[in-house]
Amino acid sequence: MSFGNVVSLQRNNPQFDRILVPTDGSALSIAAALKALQLAKRLEARVVAFYSIPVYQYPVYVGGIPFEYPSEEDYETQCHTIADRYLDLIEAAGVAQDVAVVKRVEFNSGPAQAIVEMAKRENCSLIFMGSHGRSGLSRAFLGSVALKTLTLTHIPVMVDRPTPEEISHAEELMRQSAIEP
Repeated sequence: MSFGNVVSLQRNNPQFDRILVPTDGSALSIAAALKALQLAKRLEARVVAFYSIPVYQYPVYVGGIPFEYPSEEDYETQCHTIADRYLDLIEAAGVAQDVAVVKRVEFNSGPAQAIVEMAKRENCSLIFMGSHGRSGLSRAFLGSVALKTLTLTHIPVMVDRPTPEEISHAEELMRQSAIEP
């Protein structure tokens, strides 16, 4: 049921059966993911947990490439390991709430575009993501993945600004999983 731009969220609503939950590994994004799992449970929806990794680039300096810089293969392996730890945390929280979670990792230098493309590829009917809630100059200089995602997609986007308590809870879960928040 929808009224203009307002959509009613009802259990077993086929309109919201797959929710894309992007994370960057921050406590804020993990807190938003935990809230997305609660919503998915209420809607009896499945979750696609997603981590976008920047594409490998050699740093170029006047003196050349730094000696200790990892190879592309090492970079990708390290990034996948890190992404898997964050996504495993979301998956474990989903299992605890009886919510089906699939994990996806992709190399893409544009996180907002990657989110939109993954949502389409996975046939997601909702994107649920966290935001710092920046405004003014900080938003202009730092940008906002949430805002860019909103402008790039036609899929509904639910943007959550976790409370300090929710972020603290996410940090504690991360520590329990041996992840530094």
